[in-house]
Amino acid sequence: MARLREFAGRFRPAGVPGAAAPAAVPADRRACREAELEPVFAALAKTARTCSDLREQAEKDARELKRQAGERCEAILADARSRTAAERADALAVAQGRVLAEHKALLDEARRTAHDIGERARSRLPHLVERALDRIRALGAEP
Repeated sequence: MARLREFAGRFRPAGVPGAAAPAAVPADRRACREAELEPVFAALAKTARTCSDLREQAEKDARELKRQAGERCEAILADARSRTAAERADALAVAQGRVLAEHKALLDEARRTAHDIGERARSRLPHLVERALDRIRALGAEP
């Protein structure tokens, strides 16, 4: 670390204004600054290496996490694809069951309606036959 005298020396002018004085050599300010900051930069070099190592480790960890996530994603997709056929078959069975139930209900309703129509026809048939016979007899009685 620079002493107070060296620190203050940086602010000394190289020469006094006015006539030229005997040849005096100005202080090498750049060398003084470099010497003063060298320990700071040396301490920062260790920190910079630590940061670089941490960044490399973080990138490595990120690549590993990304790889693991990709594997999990592939496993989930493979499981979903394998279950697709079974899910479709189940959905088809449910849909077919509904269609068959609706078909059976319609068929039962049609049978009941046909039975009701048959019953009404059977109950009306004797009356209609009697009317038809009456008309035929009436035709035969006419001159």
